[in-house]
Amino acid sequence: MPMERPSILVGKCYRDTFGAIYRVDGYDSKEVRYAVFDFTSRGRLTERHNSDTWADFLADLQSEVECPQPDASTD
Repeated sequence: MPMERPSILVGKCYRDTFGAIYRVDGYDSKEVRYAVFDFTSRGRLTERHNSDTWADFLADLQSEVECPQPDASTD
């Protein structure tokens, strides 16, 4: 079941049906600004910033999850 707009909060993280994790950075009446987390080939956590319309952002969201913690180690 997709999540609904009132349940989305700035600073919280959400998982979609494909396993991707998004942190909401902000939103307005038209769009959601977020960071999507990814792991590099070296296993380091990165985040890419993007924005989408509410409909596109909510389409595949499944649940709220704990936000990933940045990798504190240095290469």
